[in-house]
Amino acid sequence: MLQLIRDKAQSWIAIAIVGLLILGLSTVAWDAYFSPDPEVPVAKVNGKKITSNEFQRAYSQQRARLQQMLGGADISQFIPDELEFKKNILKRLEEEELIFQAAVTSGYRVSDGLLAQQIRNYEVFQADGQFDSELYQQWLRSNYMSAGEFEEMLRRDVLLQQYRLAVGATSWSATQERDALLKLQEQKRDLGFVTIAAANYLDKINISDAEVQTYYDNNARKFSTQEMVSIEYLELNIADISKDIDVDEAQLQEIYEERKSDFGLPEERRTRHIMIELAGDESEEQLNGAREKAEALLKQVVEGASFETLARENSDDIGTANAGGDLGFLSYDSMIDPVYADAAFALDKGAVSDVVKSAYGFHIIKLEAINPSQVKTFDEVRNELEKEYRHHQAEDKFFEQGEILANMTFENPDTLELAADELGLAIVTSELFNRDAGTGVAMNDRIRTAAFSEEVLLQGLNSQPLELSGDRVLVLRIKEHQESSVRPFDDVKAGIVKTLRQQAAEEMAEQEGKAILELLADNNSLEAIAAERNLKWNHPEPIKRISTTVAADIRQKAFRLDRPEVKARHAGLRTSSGDYAVVALFAVIDADIETIEPAVVQAMMDQRQRYYGASELLGAMADMRRAADIQEYPENL
Repeated sequence: MLQLIRDKAQSWIAIAIVGLLILGLSTVAWDAYFSPDPEVPVAKVNGKKITSNEFQRAYSQQRARLQQMLGGADISQFIPDELEFKKNILKRLEEEELIFQAAVTSGYRVSDGLLAQQIRNYEVFQADGQFDSELYQQWLRSNYMSAGEFEEMLRRDVLLQQYRLAVGATSWSATQERDALLKLQEQKRDLGFVTIAAANYLDKINISDAEVQTYYDNNARKFSTQEMVSIEYLELNIADISKDIDVDEAQLQEIYEERKSDFGLPEERRTRHIMIELAGDESEEQLNGAREKAEALLKQVVEGASFETLARENSDDIGTANAGGDLGFLSYDSMIDPVYADAAFALDKGAVSDVVKSAYGFHIIKLEAINPSQVKTFDEVRNELEKEYRHHQAEDKFFEQGEILANMTFENPDTLELAADELGLAIVTSELFNRDAGTGVAMNDRIRTAAFSEEVLLQGLNSQPLELSGDRVLVLRIKEHQESSVRPFDDVKAGIVKTLRQQAAEEMAEQEGKAILELLADNNSLEAIAAERNLKWNHPEPIKRISTTVAADIRQKAFRLDRPEVKARHAGLRTSSGDYAVVALFAVIDADIETIEPAVVQAMMDQRQRYYGASELLGAMADMRRAADIQEYPENL
């Protein structure tokens, strides 16, 4: 989008800037204004180009998914290496193309019926649980896609999924492996334990001032404050500009008349069909047999047999057979095969076609209903037109103001006030933030990087214009700078005392625990020792690996111990809370496969199937990549 700012930048200042760039003054990164050609390749897979446009769509979708997972937060801080993030997306696109090519080569196909069923099943296209053609068309318009483009994209996705499932289905796991894993998963352990609480020793500990001072001196970095800055900035964004755009009703009406065809809903026809599928490699005898079968079914329909019943019992289109062959309402363009569409649109309501041969097989088509074409009125689409009108007008203004912002903040590098006065923008001040994190606008890592750059932080200059998204641009400068420093001793003394006391208490608890372990080496009972030392003895019912009745670190320790032979096994550990626990393992109880619930067994089988299926797919993908001719153009990412 900012490319257009450069296209419009014809002032002598802009020309001077270009001259400075040629001389090597790279501190003003005007290259940020350039946007990649959508058809420029980012990679080629066996000669098939993956374009910059395709990459940018996948990149935006992945960022949107991550942002949704994080509740709408700025995800920049969660992507430490932007280039690596982009390379991973590119690798995924390459692998999808490899799978697609392999699927096509292997003869995988997606029938029209299955594709139509997929579309009808999407909730976004349904009203009251039924497919709604108008919702479908609205969605296509809002996403600037034709029905053909969407269906081709969906056909590709279904094909990819089919191939992945087919490769994964070749995997298997041995019954012996399953049983061994189930025995481990369902195994129980009989254990007991005591816990020596560090808190019991806190009152016995005194920390001297010398100890506190030594800790402070040796750990100065722990008490250092981070370098912090706050910024002031100007922001241009299309959303704010569009609010001030005056709407010209006459122009809206004119746009409506020019685009009237865009607001028309094409005629739609609801058809049922019975399909006798053709693979494409049939002999003449097989072809004639399929045609005869179709003609015999047509004869039954003509003689009064139920079309729906015949479809359920005979149609090879698994996506529609159970629905009596019902394809729902589709426009001419939505019917993938033009031969089928020609036949369907030649019928009168209630009529049945002759046997029709398409690329997918022989069809018998029945026309159930017709939705005639219609054009929405101006009032019905006015709000949509106004929104588009405001956005387009705001874009032009955004480009013009973007040029002014870039020029004025470059000409006057020590202030934002002149540009703010010229553009009527408010100078906004941020909260203090560091290099790694911030709030508000400083959540964006590009903002933080610019704020701590040499030209902004050390030289005190305005930043280059930063494009935060396609419709937001921002220029910033430093408002306040706080150097990193070590907090005064008196400010942190109390915290150090608390830390040292806790450390000493934990060490004393560990010493007590190790003394108990020495006693256990002489065949003493842990339960008896606990009673002598007034410690709580815990002996729960035998537990599984996933039990929550025992703290995780104690449970994990018990399951790491060797199987006891004559006497109990013992071990000690410092727990996550800082206490010390001594554990006794009395017995290991193996699971009986015959008594394990079938649902648990099935879950294990499904888990292993998924694991091996994923491994098979990874292996197949590695083989494909080794055999493929893949060329990458990272400079175009």
